[in-house]
Amino acid sequence: MTKRLVETVGFTWRRMWRAPIGSPSPVWTRQLTLLVLGGACAVGLLFFIDSAAMDFVLSNRNRLTNWLAWLSDVGKSEWYLFPAFLVYVATATADWRGVGYGFKARLVTLFGQAAFVFGCVAVTGIAVNIVKIFVGRARPAFYGEYGAYYFDPFVVTRYSSSFPSGHATTLGTVAAILMIWFPRHWLLIAIVGLMLSALRIPAAAHYPSDVNAGYLFGLIVTIVIARFFAARRVGFRPVPGKLLPAATGLGRWKWQSAKPREPR
Repeated sequence: MTKRLVETVGFTWRRMWRAPIGSPSPVWTRQLTLLVLGGACAVGLLFFIDSAAMDFVLSNRNRLTNWLAWLSDVGKSEWYLFPAFLVYVATATADWRGVGYGFKARLVTLFGQAAFVFGCVAVTGIAVNIVKIFVGRARPAFYGEYGAYYFDPFVVTRYSSSFPSGHATTLGTVAAILMIWFPRHWLLIAIVGLMLSALRIPAAAHYPSDVNAGYLFGLIVTIVIARFFAARRVGFRPVPGKLLPAATGLGRWKWQSAKPREPR
């Protein structure tokens, strides 16, 4: 089992860092630039209402806000890291040699996408915590003492780690993954992901600008990683004229699942 795991990981690592194939689409595009600029404007505008938003939240604490605070834990990274890791290990250690082509193709898809989910959630989670250190914004727990605009960069404590929101970053990452998997519903997924991220506001855990910045951070970084892999045909393939690449194998899987079985 350990030998198969090492062989599978080694093979994947070599493919991941190989040169782009053919004439791939660039990893960074004009659409991403516009998304970053539009997101930055949105964060800037929300920054000016952070104080008013927190005044309203703190003066209207009730059972509903407590329930919303509990529901906001959907943004915890462990909800996505552990299942993805389990699927990754199970598929990486499976013996692929004794199975048919169709089942092997499904194993390959599961393996690649589980690795992608785990990697993106982990990478964006680590990256956003580094950004938090550079910004050093005080959390809403200190709103009464410092207000909404107190910054103390390079102080590594959980009380000065408000911007950007880590929960929102995780949800932005998950939303980007689901948008790639289900491109026809990308707008609905993006809206639902942002709404779930916004639950950190009534939970009095983050300001609106924290949430917006975190969500966009996770979303954009995940799309960039997917486009990087798509250029190398590792788990994804580029879609001409589209920002989101396509996940290799998922289309065939969906088609096979939807195909009616022939009567015996």
